[in-house]
Formats: sequence, structure tokens, C-alpha cells
Amino acid sequence: MNWYLTLILIHFIGLVMGFAVSISSIVMAALLARSEPEHRPTLARFMPMMSKVGHVGLALLWISGLVLVFVYYGGFKDMPWEFYTKIAATVLLTIVVSYMAVLEAKIRRGDVLAAALMPAFGKAATLFGLTALIFAVNAFN
Repeated sequence: MNWYLTLILIHFIGLVMGFAVSISSIVMAALLARSEPEHRPTLARFMPMMSKVGHVGLALLWISGLVLVFVYYGGFKDMPWEFYTKIAATVLLTIVVSYMAVLEAKIRRGDVLAAALMPAFGKAATLFGLTALIFAVNAFN
């Protein structure tokens, strides 16, 4: 396999890892809402672990994406407008995910407001991730 395909594979692995977090959080929220109170603390331990998976996935996306842009495409100057929309969505995704890490720390300390905010930020992260994906497909079709 050549280096370009290897980088694309790493990029897609990062993408899959990120979307796994979005999908699993939706499933886990529904499961937590229907679970017995005594099971909730155990089930609640799942999402912080999945969050780490998402952080690794986002890092893989940034690293592999930047290497592809500079090494394969020669930089940002000749990229189509859809690419810049994808990058904007990815920057917003990164900001939201970073703030979610702050919220996670507050939740571990018992902050109820932070826990209440988390689902909205999770939806925003999913929206920005989907936007980045849609515009990436359009940019590189």
C-alpha cells in the first residue's frame, strides 16, 4: 500500500472513531434513561471512555488531513471552496469537543449543570462532524 492510501486509511479510521462516539452517546443516553437507578453509575462510566476514543479519532483526522493537504495537495491554495467549509466545520467540531472535555471534568466533580449541557454539545459535535463529512465528499469527489 502506498503512503497516500495509508494516510487516507488513517483519516477514515479517525472518522469512524469520531462517529462511533456520536452514535454510542445517543444509544447510551437512551439506555441510561430507561435503566434502573442502581445501574446508572456503572453505565455512566462508558461515555468518558468513548470520549477518549473520539479524541484519538479527531487527532488522527487532523494529523492525517494536514499531512495530506501539504504533502499530496501542495497546501491550501488550490483547494475547492467545499474544502474550506469542511475545515471550518472541523475547527468548530474541535472547539466543541474541547469544551466537552471541560464539561466532562466538571461532571466528574459533580456539576449538574455541566451534565445537563452535555447532550446539546454532543448534538452540535455530531452536526459539525456530519457537515465536515458532507463537504469533504463534495470537495474530493
